Amino acid sequence: MDNPLWEYSLQLYARPGVAEACIEAQDHYAADVNLLLYAAWLAQQGLELAPGQWRALAVHVAAWRRRVVAPLRALRRDWKALPDAAALREQVRALELAAEQAQQAQMLAWHRRQAPRPARAGSLTRALACLLGCPPEQDGSEAPELVRRLLALLG
Repeated sequence: MDNPLWEYSLQLYARPGVAEACIEAQDHYAADVNLLLYAAWLAQQGLELAPGQWRALAVHVAAWRRRVVAPLRALRRDWKALPDAAALREQVRALELAAEQAQQAQMLAWHRRQAPRPARAGSLTRALACLLGCPPEQDGSEAPELVRRLLALLG
């Protein structure tokens, strides 16, 4: 599957600190890691979405995330405490990764139907704040610590 968003996400997620910060955003702010990675991908391309577009994209992938990705993640995490389930847990992890890839394929198809606008200064900060449900700040100086950390890692 030719998906530049997925390829970018795999490279970015492998960088030191990125996975941990994304998982923290997921666990503490109910953020969708795929949307965080998409925000970074957009910024890297010099593009941004309007707040309404972020909401529309979140709605677009919500059912898949809720019915496929989240249950696989919950099962994988639950089985972590079962040493005898290690091999099965790895199979679930592979399914979870495939589900994440399918979500990003949905996101890329959605992206291609949209009209992202050229990014303005602070666009990644605003996107991250929107995705974490934090109030956006003009210059990012008062952004929550996690937004600042994600900005440093994803920017």
